[in-house]
Amino acid sequence: MDFMVLKAFKVNTHHPNAPKITKVIWSPPILNWIKCNTDGAALGSPGQAACAGIFRNRNGESIGCFAVNLGITNAFYVELMGVIFAVECVVERR
Repeated sequence: MDFMVLKAFKVNTHHPNAPKITKVIWSPPILNWIKCNTDGAALGSPGQAACAGIFRNRNGESIGCFAVNLGITNAFYVELMGVIFAVECVVERR
């Protein structure tokens, strides 16, 4: 919900401080390669889960992506399926 809306109704919000901030830097693939980054998440273990991936060229331009709802499962399965779906995308498109 938009915090401005909450303030308009005089609702106080209390945001916890971030426990740790980690800088993440994307590095491009080597020349003539494509890079795929995947991730997955499960809300609980087991819980509602999904995985996704994005394919990028050396310039960081997106050249394809996927997102899959995996139903109720655990985090290990979700991460594994993200990699499997990425490999399947590569095989389909040669």
